[in-house]
Amino acid sequence: MRVVLLTIGSRGDVQPFVVLGAELRERGHEAVLVSGADFKGMAEQAGIGFQALDTIGTDHATSVLTDPKVRAALLKGPSLYRMAAAAPRPSRADRQALTDEMVAAAEGADMIVNTTLTRIGALTKPTVPWCSVASWPITGTAAWPALGMPALPLGGGYNRLTHRATGALEWLLYRPEVNAGRTAAGVPPLGLRSPFRDDGVLRPILYQFSPHVFAPPADWPARCHVTGYWSDDVRWDQPAELTDFVEGGPPPLVAAFGSAWLVGGRRLLDASVAAAVETGRRLVVVGGPVDGLPDHVDAIRTEGADFTWLLPRAAAVLHHGGQGTTAAVVSAGVPQVIVPTYADQPVWAARMAALGVAAPPVAYSRLTAGALAAAVRAAVDDPSVAARAAALATAVRGDRGVREAADVIEAYAATAR
Repeated sequence: MRVVLLTIGSRGDVQPFVVLGAELRERGHEAVLVSGADFKGMAEQAGIGFQALDTIGTDHATSVLTDPKVRAALLKGPSLYRMAAAAPRPSRADRQALTDEMVAAAEGADMIVNTTLTRIGALTKPTVPWCSVASWPITGTAAWPALGMPALPLGGGYNRLTHRATGALEWLLYRPEVNAGRTAAGVPPLGLRSPFRDDGVLRPILYQFSPHVFAPPADWPARCHVTGYWSDDVRWDQPAELTDFVEGGPPPLVAAFGSAWLVGGRRLLDASVAAAVETGRRLVVVGGPVDGLPDHVDAIRTEGADFTWLLPRAAAVLHHGGQGTTAAVVSAGVPQVIVPTYADQPVWAARMAALGVAAPPVAYSRLTAGALAAAVRAAVDDPSVAARAAALATAVRGDRGVREAADVIEAYAATAR
């Protein structure tokens, strides 16, 4: 079958879809990644098809995260709603153009796999089965409130209400573009009830994290699948000088802040350098500002690295709590120090601390060199943190991950057809 994998965002959002596409290709299916033009090379390296979403252009995520208003908003805290309010808002015509482009990209698909940000494109093709992928828990539950809502001691009813309210708001925002596309396709418009409430009930929703990290609550419907992380055995090239540096001394700290470098690169780098100096640790900086490493610091900067090789050799990994980076660090089995900056990052930061594999998180809005150094000490000076990290990694490596996700997709597509 022809499976269209529809996703937007940064590398951490897209790479799991590439891994899924490679698994589907190995099973004899035609997998096509539909995303920003930046990721064409990644798809080609994995041997899967690619189609660009030209409407969002190249470096879409970069333009949002480097916007001065977004940066100022994130200095106040990681609120997803504050960030969305500050971000440049595309026009109604631009939003409709992106929806139309997503719809067109799925032409000829036997199955569509979306993220929660791109599933609106599938709603104008009711004859094509589809499911969604989520990188953090979004299904309604009594166990915790919806992302971005306050955790109040009001019980399960309150928590369920927050999920229902945020889902209704999401559908209110997306419904006009979806119905415009359905009208153009000759399909009846949808009403006020969000069709996304059927995710996990009538169609699968795939959660690309480990049940050892976030176990599904008892009240989730049967078609919510917490599969395990979607990882592969692909090795990435890295500079020889990085390998020599890491092997030439005691385990270093690794600062890998991913997309958060775009928000506060200099602030994150200065705090990381100061924390390394204060704790007497060597430092590897992956990405971030191209200059700014003082001569007196035993440190190296690299634009990219093979995380499969590098992270297990770290004393601790300093990162932003993005789902993709968190997955890599969990699999490496080393202590973590997390500076959550935006979106779902506070969720993963809090979860890692609760599992005892990370120091208490240092929010980006309250980041100081002293606070980061204290967190580094908490992570690396307590041997029980390293022991728990190693045990969690062993458990996570036993997950079927992307294979289970592909099993679910194949089974659902066969049933839906």
